[in-house]
Amino acid sequence: MAKGAPLQEPLAVQPVSEPILCGPYEEPDRHWVYDSGTGMASLAVGRRPASYWFRYQKASTVSAYQRSLYAEEEREELPLVNALRSDVKRWRDSGYEGATEITKQLLRHWWRDDRKRRLFFCQLEAVESVIFLVEIRLSKRYVRFTPQCTDEQLGRLWDAAGDPALPKLLRRLGVKMATGSGKTVVMSMLIAWAFCNRGQVPSDERFPWAVLAVCPNLTIRERLQVLRPDNPGNYYEQFDLVPSKLRPLLHTGKVLVENWHAFLPESEHSEGGQSYTVV
Repeated sequence: MAKGAPLQEPLAVQPVSEPILCGPYEEPDRHWVYDSGTGMASLAVGRRPASYWFRYQKASTVSAYQRSLYAEEEREELPLVNALRSDVKRWRDSGYEGATEITKQLLRHWWRDDRKRRLFFCQLEAVESVIFLVEIRLSKRYVRFTPQCTDEQLGRLWDAAGDPALPKLLRRLGVKMATGSGKTVVMSMLIAWAFCNRGQVPSDERFPWAVLAVCPNLTIRERLQVLRPDNPGNYYEQFDLVPSKLRPLLHTGKVLVENWHAFLPESEHSEGGQSYTVV
């Protein structure tokens, strides 16, 4: 680039006539693809693969200062997520082969299209994904298809404990959802699934009988009281998440909503029953 030459303006993404292509209640079947050279969008059939975007500094012959003014976005696919999406879809189409009868009842109840408050596809898929992992893949249950999500990929769900005194492996399952997509409802659905299954078969340790919800502040703690089945404004009733005949099973479990500060180590200094970090 010649000295004093004007800096190249970032490419402007061209607007489309119909930004939203798909409804919230069915799996997406179309998406826009933007050309990085022109900024123009073209319609693509099928669901957009799961991925994330990051920015990197463009390699060129310009100075380090000039390079810092340039940034390009790169897309990186998430192969584990895409493989799991495919497996969950095939499992759904199989009628949830291998799942417990309680689980099948709940899933059929959640998928009903005559519900007063229909659930979003993203909520249903999030719950299905956790259930599929717990009841099928991690339980090594047989299904009549070869999962795309391999055993090697599943191995990444296990973390070695930092403290040798703790159990050797900790399993983490998580769902990533956009703000406003109904994460608290998904939490309620998973709690209902766990408690109803454990209540039906108390010896089945795949399902917990207690849930700890950890939140960042007192405001969120108050909002999350809807996760407690005994709360008057609980989501299980508001969103009709549990069929009436399964309600007694829901109440066999306990939910504790706590602020994360409660888990901080207590100071050895205390006064009047209060513990202080700084004295």
